[in-house]
Amino acid sequence: MLSIFLEELLKLIDNSLFLFNLFSTVRRSPNRISINENFYYNTEYNWRFYNQKQGLYAYGNGFKKRKDELLSSYLIKNLEFTDNDNIIDIGANNGDFYLCFEKKIEYHGFEPSPLVFSNLKYNVKSHNLYNLGVSNIESKNIDFFLSDEYGDSSILPIKNFTKKITIETTTLDNIIHKIQKKIKLIKVEAEGYEPEILQGLKKYINEVEYITIDCGFERGIQMKSTITECSNYLIQNNFRMINFGFPRLVVLYKNLNYKKNAEV
Repeated sequence: MLSIFLEELLKLIDNSLFLFNLFSTVRRSPNRISINENFYYNTEYNWRFYNQKQGLYAYGNGFKKRKDELLSSYLIKNLEFTDNDNIIDIGANNGDFYLCFEKKIEYHGFEPSPLVFSNLKYNVKSHNLYNLGVSNIESKNIDFFLSDEYGDSSILPIKNFTKKITIETTTLDNIIHKIQKKIKLIKVEAEGYEPEILQGLKKYINEVEYITIDCGFERGIQMKSTITECSNYLIQNNFRMINFGFPRLVVLYKNLNYKKNAEV
């Protein structure tokens, strides 16, 4: 009963860091959060994040729970991964998607926000990390609208952004050309910019086995879904929709032309 009471209390109190740590102590969880120089640290996994509310929501029940949530929401819990599989994470944020993999994967994380990228570097060490946006063009000067508090930054104009900066972008074709290996899975979460990212995958599209995309209602000022544009592009290129998530609008696609043992 005490645990249930504290859990409900956390939902009501805005400044809940002390109560969160108290709750963790009561239920004998190693999950603790500390703060240092405006960044928060979850001591269970030595994990850094920027926004307290976002962090408590994402990691409040521990990292096993967070992993299970991500495996389900991105529809990949039934996929089989092996050591050295190449995973491309577009919109990597703090690196949470990396938590999904127990195998020794080759992880390639792309996060354009400088502040959030600093968390990614702290959390996912010794992997391929890039402070770049991904688009249908390669550019050194693309507008980027920051909304770091909840990871809602976008190349498209959005409501309530805090600052506009310029970023560099690359394309999926350029990324895969540099990797020079088959890609097991691409995850795309770009706050409505997903169609443009897919348009940058042409030459190497048959080197990708699976793509999971957050197609939620996040595109631009009008907050539209991108499921139609993403599905049309991939189906025209011989992908098939094999799973669909709701209420979070995530779609998993499989490449019907993919040949595992063929050379890149």
